[in-house]
Amino acid sequence: MNQLIKPFEPSSDKVQLFCFPFAGGYSVSFRPLHAHMKDYCQVLAIEPAGHGTNRLPLVENLEKLVDMYIEELVPLLGKSFALFGHSMGGLVAYRVAQKLERRGIIPQAIFISAVQPPQARYENVTDLEDEAFLDYVISIGGIPSELVKEKEFLSFFLPAFRADFKALETFEHTDRTLLQSPVHIFNGEQDEKCSREAFGWKKWAHRVRFHQFQGGHMFLLSETGEVAKTIQLILTSSIHGEQNQYSDN
Repeated sequence: MNQLIKPFEPSSDKVQLFCFPFAGGYSVSFRPLHAHMKDYCQVLAIEPAGHGTNRLPLVENLEKLVDMYIEELVPLLGKSFALFGHSMGGLVAYRVAQKLERRGIIPQAIFISAVQPPQARYENVTDLEDEAFLDYVISIGGIPSELVKEKEFLSFFLPAFRADFKALETFEHTDRTLLQSPVHIFNGEQDEKCSREAFGWKKWAHRVRFHQFQGGHMFLLSETGEVAKTIQLILTSSIHGEQNQYSDN
């Protein structure tokens, strides 16, 4: 059984949407998105090693994660598919897309949500004590609001959070290949840091479009319906060949 990729429904001829979670997240994080998109897309969510039901050891290297995902993802690909990643998952989706395109496998679209462009450097926070580390993750909006008050519960997820943040801290961006696929950058209006640096993504793709949603860093969970609607409209337009809506760099 595939531990790394969890489909929410059996395979079909619908567009496949592969979803990569935020730091500390796992496949169930995308169940609300699936509920909104199930009539249009087959949503397949990543279950990172050591997260959720995946019993593989935690991985602290982003490139290793990307290679693991590609190995499992390629045999599942249908005729039409797209990639979606939120926060850390957005950076992972970007690297997955680069490596797929090098093989001549072109996604219908790439949705990069709530993450700084790859040239950004991440603060070293994984050496902090547990409480200080959790406070930092909360302060940047990296934890869903309904869980923020449950610090005792959150401590259960600490190893996964630390592994994911270590992967971000140690990521070295060396592949300068521009993405060929249409790229869509999603951000929450109240997520000042990611919104401020969003245009830095224009350096890494030929076609980029920017989208703003209400909410902060975790707008994916508070504005799921609007996110789903936007994805569906983009994919529908792409399939019908309406590519002139994208801005070329």
